[in-house]
Amino acid sequence: MLFRSNAEIVQIYNQLNVVKPLAFVCLTLGLLLFALYVYRFSMQQKPNRIVRYLSFAGLLLMFIFLSVLIALRGVLSGYFPLSNGYEVMHFLAWTALLLTLLFYRRFQMLLPFGFLLCGFSLLVATMGEANPQITALKPVLSSPLLSVHVVVIMFSYALLAFIMLNGLTAILLHCFSENAQRQIERLKTISHLMLYPAVFCLAVGIFVGAIWANLSWGRYWGWDPKEVWALITLMIYSLALHTDSLPMFRKPMFFHLFAVVAFLAVLFTYFGVNFLLGGLHSYA
Repeated sequence: MLFRSNAEIVQIYNQLNVVKPLAFVCLTLGLLLFALYVYRFSMQQKPNRIVRYLSFAGLLLMFIFLSVLIALRGVLSGYFPLSNGYEVMHFLAWTALLLTLLFYRRFQMLLPFGFLLCGFSLLVATMGEANPQITALKPVLSSPLLSVHVVVIMFSYALLAFIMLNGLTAILLHCFSENAQRQIERLKTISHLMLYPAVFCLAVGIFVGAIWANLSWGRYWGWDPKEVWALITLMIYSLALHTDSLPMFRKPMFFHLFAVVAFLAVLFTYFGVNFLLGGLHSYA
């Protein structure tokens, strides 16, 4: 038969096993490009134009393929696919690719960063308690506010991940290149610019999440572990915005070291809380 029932299509989709190979491809390309870009920058050279074009083409193809996967999952499930860890990690990978495609011309290091974050997100999606199969949506997750909450938070996490990778790049340049001060300062400027929308999105995400929590559980704030750690993460990154009161953040290397260490709060907020502390947010 040419036409299959929706249940049969869902069954076929649930048996697809393309995410993990895709994750390893992205991680491999990302690591190779990251090493190449750091080496070229340490030598005060721009990355090869052919490499940039091929990288962009690969990212674009990955973005289209991932967009189709997410859209297909949404059509088959009948809801916006952000209801569990697998779907959220897919969206984080998609967000990383989107931001890379939009801004890579202004900042070429985003090309390897996009591959790395996409690959890491897709790999995490297939591990642990993430559920790759399409299942019925829990009533508490049916609110459109949940979608807004997750979308805004994931944009924030993607930007904070880019800032962390920026910091890691600067540390490597500082260790292996004697003439990289200009590049390190430029990376700090770019990270600082990305920090403003990242902190804003995180604050908006927490605010929207509080409204959704009141509709779902009857309270705006319940000191759930993920709520608390999201607030801690917001407060940590907010420190770097107060350069007048905290002048140490004007120093490029201090800022980059802070960006790398501070990202541990993001990792613990999303992964550590789920696996160690649990709570109402442990489904994602």
